[in-house]
Amino acid sequence: MTYTFTHLALQGLIVWLLLSKENREHYKEHRWEFLMINLFAILPDIDLLVGTHRSYTHSIIPPAFVLLSFIVIGLINKRTNSFDERSKRIVRFFKLASIMWLLHIVLDLGWDPILLFWPIDTNFYELSVYLRFENQPWLFFPLSFLGIIPDWRIYSFQEGAGMFIVDLTQAERSQYVGNYWNLPIEQFGLHLIIMITWLVVIVLPVFKWKKPKKKKKSEPNKVGKILKITWKRITRQLTLFGLFFIGAGLLLGPVIGRERVVTYQVSSDYVNTKNYFDPTLGLVFTNRPQSSTEIIFQSEYGLTPYNTTVVLTNNNTFFDFFSEFDNLTLQYYDQNITYTDMIVGYSSLINTIVEDSYFVEHLIHEENSVGFSILLNETTAVENAYVIAYVSQWNISDTFYYEASIAINYTFLRNEAQIEGLVIGLVGVTLIVVDQLIDLPKKKKVLQNDD
Repeated sequence: MTYTFTHLALQGLIVWLLLSKENREHYKEHRWEFLMINLFAILPDIDLLVGTHRSYTHSIIPPAFVLLSFIVIGLINKRTNSFDERSKRIVRFFKLASIMWLLHIVLDLGWDPILLFWPIDTNFYELSVYLRFENQPWLFFPLSFLGIIPDWRIYSFQEGAGMFIVDLTQAERSQYVGNYWNLPIEQFGLHLIIMITWLVVIVLPVFKWKKPKKKKKSEPNKVGKILKITWKRITRQLTLFGLFFIGAGLLLGPVIGRERVVTYQVSSDYVNTKNYFDPTLGLVFTNRPQSSTEIIFQSEYGLTPYNTTVVLTNNNTFFDFFSEFDNLTLQYYDQNITYTDMIVGYSSLINTIVEDSYFVEHLIHEENSVGFSILLNETTAVENAYVIAYVSQWNISDTFYYEASIAINYTFLRNEAQIEGLVIGLVGVTLIVVDQLIDLPKKKKVLQNDD
């Protein structure tokens, strides 16, 4: 979600609607107690105070284990009947508080990356869900609906911890959003409606709910009894939590995949005419931690033979090259030097950059269309890398337009995540099996007594 107060209001309304009849009646009499539970809806945003938003408190693992602990405590109480009313209220309090915490994380998942599986996994994850349409008519509509497409994006810990606006320095915030931030009034109106609804329904107990008249219960048939028993067994707390663990395990493991590739691509035209000269392509990118980085270069090849050189260099060489290149071409456009003088100066620049670069690859003629790739080693910190691709040799009397492209593939290998997801899934299966078998001895005893 976008705003902390919207979490408070929306999650309070969701949990209130999902309360059982018994719990709702209790909290109608003890509104202050539900409001205290409701405050846990904004607990994950406490990481704003430490300057790393959407990190440790936005993981599903801590609240999941808190919830599991109190579910088990509640089951022990149910079996032994050893708790007083105050202890039961405490157990119920922390169970609902954990659900509030988990709901916050679910609502945040599609709004910038979060540290979803910490401490098991230290990558940040972001889920984007798209409605996919095909440009083909269906009945009276110009498009055909194909389905819902989830897209998981992965970021390293170092990247994710610095992506949210609150985590940026004042200078970085000014660079990205400027001095002012405009909030569309329609968005504010939606959040305001949610907040007012929460105030009316949860905070201000001004309504008196009339108890519905009890309807005469009709005797269910045999199929109805079976469905009712099955539904009761599915909706047992430990079974539901086991299903949650299975879902989390599938999410961490096979749903996101054994490896996840994130691709960025930049393309530009190599141009050489009497009026415009720019046979270069430069790219600054981040060598991301916790992933391997592959640089793929390719350029179309036509009738005019030409050679290309691709270099990896440092920041000073990169910016100095383009600064001197701009000065050189500006002198030519101002007619202070001839075309031949510009080419001589350009040749001198590219010779210098080859000497100052730590990686150099030459492509001759048709090799440009085949392209090549560079695989960079995984780093432990975020590092900028600088790529320059330029036409290094051609017939200077020829005019050309060629498209060149550089693609950056970040590959997150997730072999460990597959194992961790399997373990979490097996924990979920174990919880379900235990929960379903836990009453068998009691049921057998009842059957023997009946006999």
